[in-house]
Amino acid sequence: MSIYLKKRVMAKARAQARRDQAAPPPAAASQAETSAEDRPVEDKIADARAMFLKMRDEFAEVLPKHVPVDRFMRSALMCLRKRPALLECESASLFGALMECARVGLEPGTKQTAIVPRGKKVIFIAQWHGLVDLMYRSGQVSAVHAEFVYAGEPYDYTLGDDAGFWHKPDLLARRGEDAEIILAYAYAVMKDGTRSQLVILNREQVEEIRDEHSRDYQRAERAREEDPALFAEQPDLPRFNSYWHTYFPEMWRKSCVRALANWVPQSPELRYLMARENAAGEIDNLADVIAPGDIFDGEDDENSDAGEPGGQDDLPPVPTATRPDDDLWPQTGPWPADEESGSQAR
Repeated sequence: MSIYLKKRVMAKARAQARRDQAAPPPAAASQAETSAEDRPVEDKIADARAMFLKMRDEFAEVLPKHVPVDRFMRSALMCLRKRPALLECESASLFGALMECARVGLEPGTKQTAIVPRGKKVIFIAQWHGLVDLMYRSGQVSAVHAEFVYAGEPYDYTLGDDAGFWHKPDLLARRGEDAEIILAYAYAVMKDGTRSQLVILNREQVEEIRDEHSRDYQRAERAREEDPALFAEQPDLPRFNSYWHTYFPEMWRKSCVRALANWVPQSPELRYLMARENAAGEIDNLADVIAPGDIFDGEDDENSDAGEPGGQDDLPPVPTATRPDDDLWPQTGPWPADEESGSQAR
């Protein structure tokens, strides 16, 4: 993110933080006793919508040209409605995750990406559907296949002069949660008809990726060890779980697709995401996308990613923002003046 954009985001986030911390007037003293967590969800959604509108230019500046800014903000609001716990997270962490989504042009809270609350922090997870979408944006990939081989299904993989791979899935089998997966594999077909390198991951390989590189998984495992009694009583608490615990097959498939990304033509957004993620598909320093702690004091981040390989300098040009559609954003106040006509946009 450019230093100029970072300063603009910083100033808005800092101003919002000051407003949030301002003492209430005497007449509102009794209302201040009510904690933020007790406020109706719709009130918090309204606050988030207002903040989105203030940051609309920032979203528009980093979104790829094919993603309308209003559609992105609508997806972000729907994500908050589906996961109200996100409204209790730190605003800097939440907007950092959303800015990461915007920069790669993936819609939050969809099959493309997951925005997940972890205590007061928010983590951004690009799902395998999102990685596939970024592969297609190179313009050279016509199809991506990512499948599982289940126990009992015949397959064969050979190397050498007669190298090849085939897999015969059992189309009539019922796949429950206890279905035993043997392998995950992925490959891409190019528009000229050629096929990419085949990537195969067995369970041992993907568990090694999870154990060594996933900080979210390590955090949940530590919580289980530190409080075994509570874990035995309430194993579904978020602190005891990660995406690797709750969606292991999908993370297995994502790891395979992510490995495939090294063997296909990469779009600018895919290059950026691959540079940001660790081997487990997690972004270790998400907060520095928008508001790290050392930015709120007005100092520039010395480790700005401006100009880094796969960074903003490589992304497609950003379109001029269009005003929101009324059916997507119900009007509760005047829109900013239309730049072209000078009138109030409606």
